[in-house]
Amino acid sequence: MKVYKECYEDRINEIHHKYINVISPFIMQLEVLDGEYPVEIINEIRAVFGHLSKCHLSDDDSKIDRNLSKADGHIKRAILDCYKYLCLAYEDKYGQFDKNYKDVDLSEVDNGEFLPLLCKNRKTALGKLFKAKQLELSSSDEDVLYNGFEDAYNAYADVYNLINDSYEKIERVKRKAKIRNVKAKVGFWVGIAIGIAGIIIAIIK
Repeated sequence: MKVYKECYEDRINEIHHKYINVISPFIMQLEVLDGEYPVEIINEIRAVFGHLSKCHLSDDDSKIDRNLSKADGHIKRAILDCYKYLCLAYEDKYGQFDKNYKDVDLSEVDNGEFLPLLCKNRKTALGKLFKAKQLELSSSDEDVLYNGFEDAYNAYADVYNLINDSYEKIERVKRKAKIRNVKAKVGFWVGIAIGIAGIIIAIIK
């Protein structure tokens, strides 16, 4: 087993930590939300482990250091791609939610507190995503882009979690609305039937 200098060992452990504890959970979220694994993230991960392999096969400190720096850069770009794709996945989920509940009066959910908070959170998320997209066009600083898309991701996660956490309350309001609609329709047709019956009776008399 290859033995690295302590400084290299720490950097390698950090790369593996980010892959296992950050990237892998993000990929799992993407697979659940979208049912796919974006090729851009696959390519970044492939590059990471390519550079780690070169480290393992080299005894030259300068080459090890250079490949670790490149591996760390690809790890960061993989996380950045995860942020980007998850923002889009969350926005798609919000669109589905809006479509599924367009006829439901969401102002009735959670004593009227849900809808204003949802609108506020989504407005914040859209604003942060727009800002991150602008940075993508105007800045070449990867740290700036990383922080921008991380903020957008966190804002979209707030939207998604709010909907998820309120699901039972939303469904309860939806069912009540359906019952009211059924009662209203039944009442309408009963009213018509009574009216027709009244006309028929009046004619017979």
